[in-house]
Amino acid sequence: MNLLDNKLQRENMLAHKPMPGYWYTNLVGQLQQVRVVLHAGRRARLVVLENISGKRQTVDLDGWYRLDLTLHSPGMECRRRRRDDSSHSLS
Repeated sequence: MNLLDNKLQRENMLAHKPMPGYWYTNLVGQLQQVRVVLHAGRRARLVVLENISGKRQTVDLDGWYRLDLTLHSPGMECRRRRRDDSSHSLS
């Protein structure tokens, strides 16, 4: 069973939620940026993505979860490395 088949589990997975301004990598390594998340009431309904060459694509939330994207954030990796380095130097 795929964890993403359960809608409640999908909605609670922070790393997989579409976050405007964040970059994601698809299975073949292409970058996609979440430009806008459109809401209806309190729920996200549509996600507007833009690839590195500027082409935009709109998907509904179910389509977003089926894209199989991975969060791509070099800034987070650098901060994590610095934090790990500082914790090693304290021991």
